[in-house]
Amino acid sequence: MTADPFRRHGVQAVPEALRRLRHDLTAWVLAAGVDEDRAGDIVLASYEALANVADHAYDGEGTGVVDLDAAAFADRIEVVIADHGQWRTPVPDHRPVSLRGRGLLLLRASADHADISSGDTGTVVTLTWDLTPARP
Repeated sequence: MTADPFRRHGVQAVPEALRRLRHDLTAWVLAAGVDEDRAGDIVLASYEALANVADHAYDGEGTGVVDLDAAAFADRIEVVIADHGQWRTPVPDHRPVSLRGRGLLLLRASADHADISSGDTGTVVTLTWDLTPARP
């Protein structure tokens, strides 16, 4: 598996730009030789991390930006998503059945490894998928 790294920095954290970024990432993952099922996991978890940036990283006074770096190695795919904002607690959803609050569960269920670190300069999400075949 060989592919040049995928890098998009300074992308506006707004739905239209994030959807476009998701489509570009999908094309890159497939071009890197990842099978469609695994590619779906990679794009799903990555897009959830991107959506979390739009929901949580910026204070609502204008839009912030997000950076995405992805690399294909012989044994894994790694995606790093970084914002430059501050964590904001989401507005509570008081509906009887809420779909909010499950983003981190989705990230961890879709990736083989997920690391999330937050600090004064933003949040970095590192997602990794193993590509080595399982041994019988």
